[in-house]
Amino acid sequence: MNITKNLTVSETKRVNLMPYLTDLDWIENLDEFSEEEKKVMLALSHSKYRWRNRDRLLELTCLKPKRLDRTLAYLIADDLIRPAFSKKQNIVFGLKERVG
Repeated sequence: MNITKNLTVSETKRVNLMPYLTDLDWIENLDEFSEEEKKVMLALSHSKYRWRNRDRLLELTCLKPKRLDRTLAYLIADDLIRPAFSKKQNIVFGLKERVG
């Protein structure tokens, strides 16, 4: 399964540098997601980090802020990702199948 199929060269390099989990349920339904949703879901699939803040998601996905916010809203509404507060009271996001 080629998760990086429609990513730009710089986005593909960034994805290839991060060890992401490939045994997650959402990957089985890859065709059901928009390109923006795939980028966010992949960024939240990092094997070391279960939670990501908005700034880090902007950096990893290369999405414009408004597009990221809209994509996060859709994924939250679809119950695929969950927002929470970090210890520093920042809003963070995690894949629901990883963080509950």
